[in-house]
Amino acid sequence: MSTPPVTIDLSSESFLREPHESYRLGRQHHPVYRVPDQNVIMVFGYDPLLEALMKPKVFSSKNTESVLGASIHNPECQEIYREGWPQVDTLLTNDPPSHPRFKKLVNQAFTKERVDGLQGHFEAMADKLIDGFIAKGQCGFIDEFANPLPSQVMAQQLGIQEKDIAKIKIWSNAFIDLIGTDMTSDKQIQRARLVVEFQHYMKGCLDERRIHPSQDLLTDLVNARVDEETPLNEAELLNVAQAILVAANTTTSHMLSGGLLRLIDNPEQYAKVQDHPELTPNMVEELLRLQTPTQGMWRTAAEDTELGGVAIKKGEMLLLLFTSANRDEKYFPNPDDFDVERNFSAAHVAFSRGVHTCIGMMLARQELVCAFRQILKRMDNITLANPSQRPRYEASLIFRGLETLDIAFTAR
Repeated sequence: MSTPPVTIDLSSESFLREPHESYRLGRQHHPVYRVPDQNVIMVFGYDPLLEALMKPKVFSSKNTESVLGASIHNPECQEIYREGWPQVDTLLTNDPPSHPRFKKLVNQAFTKERVDGLQGHFEAMADKLIDGFIAKGQCGFIDEFANPLPSQVMAQQLGIQEKDIAKIKIWSNAFIDLIGTDMTSDKQIQRARLVVEFQHYMKGCLDERRIHPSQDLLTDLVNARVDEETPLNEAELLNVAQAILVAANTTTSHMLSGGLLRLIDNPEQYAKVQDHPELTPNMVEELLRLQTPTQGMWRTAAEDTELGGVAIKKGEMLLLLFTSANRDEKYFPNPDDFDVERNFSAAHVAFSRGVHTCIGMMLARQELVCAFRQILKRMDNITLANPSQRPRYEASLIFRGLETLDIAFTAR
């Protein structure tokens, strides 16, 4: 009997909003799947995905187009980009042998000592945001908590002034929009202007930190020195700041809102962590597994090769689906169940793996644990404000986040 095909339309809104059934069929029938007529190979299974991640010389991350999308081919956008600094391969779009230099230098800003020292700041920020709506017994969770918290954290760590915090989300959304392909020329031009605006703003922040160092991530990046490695130049610093802005802002926001919806849907798990707050870190790991905010990342075959029994030609594009691998039945029993006490005998890949493991994962974990800890302390009986209206996920191939999340609750 022939294996049934996996039907995937990358332009289908229903697939982009709710892809997990397609991913389950993919893992079951085609862990590595060449999508017909769409010039992409999707990697659903945990084993082949991990193999690809551990072979960066074969499955390359070098792809500047994955950062600026089709706008790099738009002549008007090209003119705009020339007013800023070039996109250079640093972390996300780089491979060995040059990649380790960037990782060594940037890691100077993400030490365990620095991250541990931020716990009190994160808890205070979360508490202040909750103070703003706790008396109402309801809130628009994304607008009043999930978006502002990571924006405030990034402002503090990147030297962005309080009056400009609202721009963080605008800049971050512009970079995310450019990763997509379905944009008019006018929209590409608008986003390109925002990219250059961000670069010039951050150049001012870099200059300020050189004159007036502070206890923040940006100062550490400016002053990063490792052995005989060349310090980061201006374009490299700006590209690293850009990557941090998107990774630490958008993905954390998606994790907070998606994670809270998961808790709303599983009130017995919420109560369990309230009774046993020491479970909060493991709960966050389970949320990262189930709500993986970066659904996947692109790779390019650097040579003719094979993965999961599928022949791959040099130059072919692969989409490594972290969110599918994190539900692989081989490693995660009852993978769709939310279990705050899950025993992670196999590590999830929400932060990728290998040389491209997310450098900010300690910071993200700390921020998420602190945020959910304060929510659990201060809010009870959380429900959807309108139970008949189920929140929808954005239609995105790469990022997974809710469009809205309006909640009601009682204060503890």
